[in-house]
Amino acid sequence: MNISAAIVTYNRLDFLKKLIIALNNQSRKPDRIIVVNNSSTDGTSEFLETCDGIEVITQPNWGSSGGQFTSAKYCYETGSEWIWLMDDDVIPRTDALKNLLAAIDENRIHVPLRLNPDGKVNQGDTLELNYSNPFKSIWKRIIDAEIPTERIIPAEGITFEGPLFHRNLITDIGLPEFGFFIYADDTDFFSRAVKKGYKSFIISNAVSDRLLPVGELGRFDWKTYYMIRNQIALDVLNAPFEVRVMRPFGYLISWLSRAKGLSEYKTVLKAFFDGYFYKKHDKNIEFDLKING
Repeated sequence: MNISAAIVTYNRLDFLKKLIIALNNQSRKPDRIIVVNNSSTDGTSEFLETCDGIEVITQPNWGSSGGQFTSAKYCYETGSEWIWLMDDDVIPRTDALKNLLAAIDENRIHVPLRLNPDGKVNQGDTLELNYSNPFKSIWKRIIDAEIPTERIIPAEGITFEGPLFHRNLITDIGLPEFGFFIYADDTDFFSRAVKKGYKSFIISNAVSDRLLPVGELGRFDWKTYYMIRNQIALDVLNAPFEVRVMRPFGYLISWLSRAKGLSEYKTVLKAFFDGYFYKKHDKNIEFDLKING
C-alpha cells in the first residue's frame, strides 16, 4: 500500500515545521511527503530546501483550492495509490494514519476527527448535506462539538484537512475545483464523491489538532466574496434544477441583510452573480518540482 501525504502551505512556516515532524513521527509513516508551496514569502522556500526526502512544488498563490488541485493532480499522475491531503494548520497525532487505514477500502474515504485548540470538536464537517430543499441551507446536519462515542461517523461534507482516499476517486470524479480559491472546494469535491457512490467517514480515534481557532463567520472581510460566491456555486455545480435556481436568492437576501455600506453591498452582488453563473475551471499546469534528498 503506497501512501502519499500532500500538504498545501502559504506563509505558515512554524505550522509547516510542526506538521512535517508529525508526519515523520507517524506510527505508520506515509511513503512520500509532498509540499505544495503557494509562493510563500516567510522563509518557507528556504526551509524546504533543507528538508531531505520531501517533494516540493512551488506555484503562484492560487489559494487553498489551487493548492489542493495541484496536490491531488501530482499525487495521481505520479502513481500514488492512496492520497492523504491536508492543509498546513492541522497536526495529525502519532497514530492518526494507522487508524485511518483500519477498515478502509477503495470505495471509502476516511478523515480524522479534528479538535480545536480548546479541545472541542471542530464543527466544519457536515454529517448530512441538503441538495433537495431550496428553502433550507445546504448544511443540514453538522458534527457535534462534544467528543463522539462512536468510532466511525458517516459524514457527507468533509474537509481537506486530512482525508485519505484511493486514487480511483480521482479517476471517477476528477480533481478538486481549481477556481474556488478558498472555501467550499472540499464540499464540492466530496459532494461529487457521494454522487458516485463513495462513502466518507470521520474516524474518531484518528485525531488531528487544529492550530488555529475557529474564525468568525458572517463578518465582512476580504474572504467574504469567496464565501458567498462559492456557497452559491456549490448549488450551481451539484444541485438539481429547482435548488440551483432558487436557493442562491435566499443566500443573496441573507447576505444583503448583513451588509453595511455601498462597498459591502457591491461585494454581495458581485459574489452572487459570479456564483450564479459559475463555470468549472479546466486548468493545465506544469509542476515546478524539486525533490530534496
